[in-house]
Amino acid sequence: MTHTIPDAEMSESKDQDGTQHFDRLVHIGELTSNITHDMRNPLTVIINYSMMIRKNSKNKIDKKSLDQLFLIEEQARKMYHQIEDVLNYIKLPPLKLQSCSLHDVLKKVIERIQISDDVEITLPKNNPQLVCDIDKIEIVFVNLITNAVEAMNGVGEITISAKSDKDTVAIQVEDSGPGISEENPDIVFRPLFTTKENGTGLGLASCQNIIERHRGTISVKNNPTTFTITLPRSGA
Repeated sequence: MTHTIPDAEMSESKDQDGTQHFDRLVHIGELTSNITHDMRNPLTVIINYSMMIRKNSKNKIDKKSLDQLFLIEEQARKMYHQIEDVLNYIKLPPLKLQSCSLHDVLKKVIERIQISDDVEITLPKNNPQLVCDIDKIEIVFVNLITNAVEAMNGVGEITISAKSDKDTVAIQVEDSGPGISEENPDIVFRPLFTTKENGTGLGLASCQNIIERHRGTISVKNNPTTFTITLPRSGA
């Protein structure tokens, strides 16, 4: 005897399955967030102490030992940035909108990133006001500038420009690197897509997520590689 499940019953069952699946994803996200957050503290200690030992021991220990300390610091930084990518992607707290100038945001970002003297960064000639979650927008620019520095292998120019009208602010980040090898540059925003050996594939996906939560857009074009962010003047 064949038993037919009514459409309404099937729909309810699918809704329950979907809800349970969503709840599991939320639980996994919270668990991942807690683990990765706890991992940042020991990594910060490793980075800071290895830097301190290297600076204070340049004339006291041999070059091989200094190189090994630098390697420890470098690998710890890679892990730290991977953890930051995961946290930025899975954590979606409410936006805290504030008014700020673009120059203030960019200067804070540049201070956070270790940039060699072989990289020249040009700030916009104008300085438009933004209404945004400052911490989140800083994450976007940290990602874009860090990616540009890596793409140029630590040598080249990054040019940041901006223009605004009564409704929007458009910001462009252009680098002198070799460009994106993919035929469709927008693929870089796809979660888990990465060309880096130690990349998470979540950095640019997080950028897109943050910008879209501000009711803005982010896009990229090649030759030269240029990321364009458009934000509403009035905020999200």
